[in-house]
Formats: sequence, structure tokens, C-alpha cells
Amino acid sequence: MKIEPRIWLARPTGSSTGTRASVLPTRRVLATTMALLISIAVATPDLIFAAAPESTASPIVEPTPEATEPSAEPTPSPLPTPTPTPVPVARSPRSLNLYQSAGFRYQNPSYIACTATSVMDMLNFVSLGHQGGLGFVWSRSLSTTKRDAILVWARAHDTMIGGRGTDVHGWRNALNYFGWGRSALGTGLRVYEDVAYTSYSKAMNAAVRAMISTHKPVALVVWGGSHAAMITGYDGLSGDPFARDRHGRYADTFHVDGFYLSDPLRESARRNIRVSNTQLQHSVNAKLRFQRYFQTDSPYDDPYTSGRRISRLEWYNKWVLILPVR
Repeated sequence: MKIEPRIWLARPTGSSTGTRASVLPTRRVLATTMALLISIAVATPDLIFAAAPESTASPIVEPTPEATEPSAEPTPSPLPTPTPTPVPVARSPRSLNLYQSAGFRYQNPSYIACTATSVMDMLNFVSLGHQGGLGFVWSRSLSTTKRDAILVWARAHDTMIGGRGTDVHGWRNALNYFGWGRSALGTGLRVYEDVAYTSYSKAMNAAVRAMISTHKPVALVVWGGSHAAMITGYDGLSGDPFARDRHGRYADTFHVDGFYLSDPLRESARRNIRVSNTQLQHSVNAKLRFQRYFQTDSPYDDPYTSGRRISRLEWYNKWVLILPVR
């Protein structure tokens, strides 16, 4: 579409001269205007001459996928979790005997040195078996002089009144002192502890666990509390001695067929002999059967144990052991 400019001119009035004079400027204005319009049209043709656009359908806009910022480092595919290798658990041996023939001697000719002789024998077994561990100071000895010195020391460090032998505390204290020195005498520092049980089975089950755990022999208080003997092993184990119930206590569902017993009294003729579990518990021979403790001659408190207690009350009417605890 062409746009033609229109300029409305005033009708001239007055004389012809005046009319002529007014027409010339008007023509100049008209020419100037036309030149201006032409220059504008050349400079902006779309504005002046472009036809009105025809109506068109709205374009279909394709959805732009939402951009995601890439991570600084690519996430690696997770590696498969390896199956953990189970930590091997040491199995309790079916049979165990810690006896060392080179470490045994009888108490004879002394009849009051059963505990002191047992101290010597047990420490010899530990030494020969290389099971003393940190702080062990004992060297194998079968000396009668040394054995008697053990008895003197034990008697000076027990809780017994009267008599010529020593009691459970004197025996325990001598084991710790001669084996590991003075530093092993106090509560929590000892290698051997005296423990009293309310049943035979609880006592002997604890003895089995102690021998497996420490490879050290166990002291047995026999003859109703008036004699000393040693358990150095067992045989015929079935079940797990260390199994626990849901409360965390030892289940004690295992069984052993027999024990290896040594007695320092020559007349007993029990040097590393095997006795059945039934014999040790039920024998009619009172000098073979492991009995409850019935001695009453230990009225004093043990100075190496925290708190105060009459010693005989710890053991009376119970099965008493001196167990290795480490």
C-alpha cells in the first residue's frame, strides 16, 4: 500500500502579488517534505512499506529438556560388597594334658608340704610349657630347700590360725609371688585366683575353661580342705566349653570324660593318672573324690584382697579351686 502525503494549504487571500509570494514558500515546503518522506522510506522500508502480516498458526514449541548440572566427578558404579572372611575361632582341643614329667616331685618325706610342693610342681609345668607370660620369674626347680622356703613364705602370708601347713590363701599367694613376683599379689593383678563353687560341675567346667584359655594347671583343694592336688588336663571333650546362653552366662552344656590328676603325696600313687569324671565326682574313696571344703581354721582376712571377710566363709561347704585367670 502506498502512502501519499497530503499537505493542506491555506487558500490565498489579498493581491496577486501577495498570492505569488505565498505560493513559492509553499512549494518549497512541499518539496522538502517529500524529500524527507523518501529518505525515511529508504532507511526503514519495513516500517513504511511492509504489508500487514497474514495471520499464521502459532508455532509448535518443542519442550526443552531441563538441563542438569554435571557433577564435578562422575559417580562410579558401586563395587560389590565382599563377603567378610570369618575370624577363625580357636577350637577347644578334645584332649589336653599340661603335665611335664621333668617338673614333678613328691612332697615326701615332708607330710606338711603338700601345698608348697604343689606350688613348685605347678610352676615347673608352666615354665617347661613356656606358658608363664609377662613377668614370669620362676625357673624350674626340684630343690627341697626351695620347696621348704615356699612353705615358710606361704605360712607367713596365709589366713590360717595354728597348724603347720597353709590354707587356700597361702597357697594362692605363694603361686603368684614365686611365679610372677610381689606385683602379682593384689586384686586384679594375680595370675591365680582362689574360687569357690556351689557345685562340682560348675567347678570342673571352670577348670576346663581355665586350662584351655591359659595352658596352666589348676589347683584342687581335696580331702575336704586338708590336702592339695593338681589337675593338669582332661580328655573326651564334647560340646563347646565357651558357649553362652542368651543372658551371656556360660551355658555349661559340654562334657568331658575324664581328668589328669597328680597328687604330691607318694602314698596316693597318683602321678599324672587319668580319673573319670564320674570317679572324681562320686568315688567312695574320700581321698580320690573331689569334696566340698569343711575346714574352719582360717578366721583372718586376706590382706591382698580388697574389703574385709573371714576367709573360711569364702570356702566353707563349697568346691574350691585355685584357677589360672591369665
